[in-house]
Amino acid sequence: MTERGRRAFLAAATGALAATAGCSRLPFVGDGGDGGVDYDAERLQAVADPTAVTVSASAYPGPIPDDRATRHYERGRELLDGVPRDPAVPNEVVAARLARDRERAAERFADPPDGVSTLDDLDGWRYDRANAAEVRGAYEAATGDADPESLRERRAAVRDSLHAFRGDWAYRARSPLEAVLVHRRLELTVTRAGDAVVADGPFPADPKRAVSAVGSLAAAVEAARADAGDAAALRAAYREPSMPAHRSAVETAAVRLSAAVRATEARVYEYLDPAAGPENFQRNVADTPAEPLFRRAKSGARTAVDSAESALDRGEHARAVTAAGRALVSLVAFEAVVAAIRDGEYGMPASADAVVASREAAVDAVASAESVEPRPLADVLAVRARSMLRNGDVDLAGHPEYDRGDEPTVEDIRNAAGHYALTAHAAAAVEPVARRVTAELRAAAAGT
Repeated sequence: MTERGRRAFLAAATGALAATAGCSRLPFVGDGGDGGVDYDAERLQAVADPTAVTVSASAYPGPIPDDRATRHYERGRELLDGVPRDPAVPNEVVAARLARDRERAAERFADPPDGVSTLDDLDGWRYDRANAAEVRGAYEAATGDADPESLRERRAAVRDSLHAFRGDWAYRARSPLEAVLVHRRLELTVTRAGDAVVADGPFPADPKRAVSAVGSLAAAVEAARADAGDAAALRAAYREPSMPAHRSAVETAAVRLSAAVRATEARVYEYLDPAAGPENFQRNVADTPAEPLFRRAKSGARTAVDSAESALDRGEHARAVTAAGRALVSLVAFEAVVAAIRDGEYGMPASADAVVASREAAVDAVASAESVEPRPLADVLAVRARSMLRNGDVDLAGHPEYDRGDEPTVEDIRNAAGHYALTAHAAAAVEPVARRVTAELRAAAAGT
């Protein structure tokens, strides 16, 4: 594709995205505060369900080896077995803390893994393993058995394994899209391992007086070892000899999507400026859903753009593709928010019925976004919409995990209305952005 042709393609695609900007209107308009509306807070609290918002496991299309969770479990048990239930250390305060921390860590290893179906499950076992290493490291520091040289050797071994992993990284997969969906998670895991082996500070000169610091260093190295092992195991479980390499296509798509992000960002740049705020609109949006809606949409767009740029700068090209997709979703949603607020929308809901209707519209919008093909990509792109839907439900229902029984205030209702509005706008952007991402991957794979 020539540079002129590519620019024309970018312009056409961003124009198609812009066409979605006004398609997610919600049933409340007007300015001002609550206007004396007496909302049925109990009804609003009852209709919200923060726990219902879940993330599909289809976003990672590869197999998850059960033996990795078992390895984390066995290693965690091994580490804790080296720590007595009642540590005999001179400092009674440290001894009590070690005993308490060991007991809490051991609770996580009471039963072995019973099947691991998602990467989140695997992450949980890896976290528990690192926590066990922290207890063991702190105990060894307290007893004078901490060995900084052993820690350095383990850290160096992780670096070597990561170097070998990166050297054999061709992004093999059944398709360019699947290469992105599989290898973005491998990139995340490898980057996390690489970050963990960079010590936060030197090994304490007097470990007995810095047991927590030694424990943290030990936990970081253990987490890195676990991440490096998971990355290798996940790739081995997925990769087949016949799979083609897609590294070049993924890299090209990442660069092209980054250009699309910049082009879309330029359309709303004046509103993304740090100095821009709700007061810049030619209407008073204070104490209305428009105010938190604008702030949350702007913050999300800026963060998403930064994340996309960061992934590309680090050479994490699979993550750069999906991060650019998420940035496009956030930018298109932000553009829609700006247009709606300029048009006078998102005043206080006229009644509890209006809030319920806005929530129903948000729920339907998320369901529609999650049905977009290809589904695994839609799951990745819909994360913003799901997050905002859950935030809206938390505004109304509180935090059920903490048994908070407070009824939602007018401020809670205002924030919830803003969250539901952003949910709908972000969900509406998923389909056109998914089309754009898949088109770029196909074009890059075809060499056009």
